[in-house]
Amino acid sequence: MKPLLPGLLFLALLSGCANTNDAVNQGRVVLNETLTIPANAATVRLQYGRVVPFNGVQEQDPFCVFEINTVAEGEQTVRPGGFAITRAYRSIETFAGLPVFPFIPTMKVGFSLDGDGSPSHIYYKTVFQLAAPDQPVRALSCMSNQMAPGIGIMRHLSPAEIRQALGKLITLETPF
Repeated sequence: MKPLLPGLLFLALLSGCANTNDAVNQGRVVLNETLTIPANAATVRLQYGRVVPFNGVQEQDPFCVFEINTVAEGEQTVRPGGFAITRAYRSIETFAGLPVFPFIPTMKVGFSLDGDGSPSHIYYKTVFQLAAPDQPVRALSCMSNQMAPGIGIMRHLSPAEIRQALGKLITLETPF
């Protein structure tokens, strides 16, 4: 009976890894209005239900980044329509897009006002990878800076907070 126990333990641990990062393989994102991607960019930021300039995001509040596949010299448009969510996952990253490893004391990323060397921006991101047969859509990432003053317990955005950031521009159709 003892040799069976390690095998069962391994299977239990493996099954616990099956849903890593809260993976969801269903749902869709519906773009309700044409989005214009600025020249020399592949993203547009959405907050408070509207498009905001790259440097106009209030990072302490929920916002989303809509991303397409290519950067072009001229403006690009994404037509209204539904995009399949091929994968959904959560991550924790610094402003530089690096994963956060709090257990590595020598890692210094960001600019800390209090001098403790910790990152000044930490984003708990929810990412929806998108697909559409006729449009070059890539992803919708939603987050807020969890190191902003007044943030209590760090956490991922709720579905209601994501929908608030998207407003009527984008409808998120997911099982959650």
